Amino acid sequence: MTYMKHHTKWAFLMILTLVTSVLSSLFFVSSTVGASGEQITADQLKQQSRLSFTLRDAQETAYTVYIFAEDEEVSTLTELDSWGDNNAGDVIYTGSYHAAILKSGEAFGTVQHVNLELDTIILRQNSNFVVDSRESGIPDLLMITEWGSSNVNMIKTFVIQSGELKRVGYVLNDGKTGGDSTVATRDQGIRTLSDGRVQFRYYNNVQGIYEFNTFKMNVNQLQMRLDDTRNQKIAAWPNSGVGNRAYLKSLKDAASKGQLPGRTDIKTGLTLKTVQKKLGKPKSKSNGEWGAVYKYANFGIGFDAYLHELKSKSRVSVIELYNEKQYLSPDDIKLWLGKPSSEYYNEAVGGYEMIYKWGKHGIMFNYEEEDDLIDYTVIY
Repeated sequence: MTYMKHHTKWAFLMILTLVTSVLSSLFFVSSTVGASGEQITADQLKQQSRLSFTLRDAQETAYTVYIFAEDEEVSTLTELDSWGDNNAGDVIYTGSYHAAILKSGEAFGTVQHVNLELDTIILRQNSNFVVDSRESGIPDLLMITEWGSSNVNMIKTFVIQSGELKRVGYVLNDGKTGGDSTVATRDQGIRTLSDGRVQFRYYNNVQGIYEFNTFKMNVNQLQMRLDDTRNQKIAAWPNSGVGNRAYLKSLKDAASKGQLPGRTDIKTGLTLKTVQKKLGKPKSKSNGEWGAVYKYANFGIGFDAYLHELKSKSRVSVIELYNEKQYLSPDDIKLWLGKPSSEYYNEAVGGYEMIYKWGKHGIMFNYEEEDDLIDYTVIY
């Protein structure tokens, strides 16, 4: 009987130890941040976290994203840092920050594997935020940003997918990688559009224009693919007109047929007599590089003879487009039209010429310096 009692006692202790071990693995909460996959109570996440955000997945299930660092240090800026937009007295938190997500209604959150690449938090700047989705099937976007330059931040994007926080990549319009981040103006530089599109705004110091890059999200592939670009002189969001993608497509479609965009009846090969009948009196006349040019509101018609040689049967050789207010850069052209047939510096005109050819017709973009915007365009 003594043996049986002793055996039963140790059996009970072994079972108790096993149960305790199992329960500990399921419910024990460390006082510090653990490895990926560790579960932490909601109360402790609230206490330990420096930032928290509500984020919905594509099925509109709500999660809270907590951001914390077990090695966090706190300091106070003692003088103005105008380059970093920091003021004296700003509290700065630094550390190796991690994320945990807590599904709505649950008691435990889970530490995430994804790398936030976040080591500094200044609460006054509000540089980390959520962009709410405007439509079903598209998740909310968590934007983690870092200082990029004096007027833009680098933007890293995260979403909830299959119960995990995952990073979204950026690709160009041709599917080639654009990196894991993009850029936007520091204040109100991001907005959502319809059809899963997100638009980013920033100021290009070199060319003195605002650039608007529109990406379309592929939820399954966790990708933002470049869908359009647009440039303008003012910061206001563009709500009308067309972007560079559609504009350059219209130029290509017209140029490949030697036509004036929007006017299929005006094309190379027409006689001076026909042009005058269709377009009326020009605003001005002058001699250009190839011959006489009749200038109208936003375009010019170039002929195969100079002014003193013009006859009613002289023919249209080129069509000039005065599209400087489209604020296109050479990179914009290459992005949407691909590699040019040729590109060179023309000393005779004192600038660069970039040419695309389609059959017997083509288009030439002109700009003065390498970093300049397009001055004018010629269809021939």
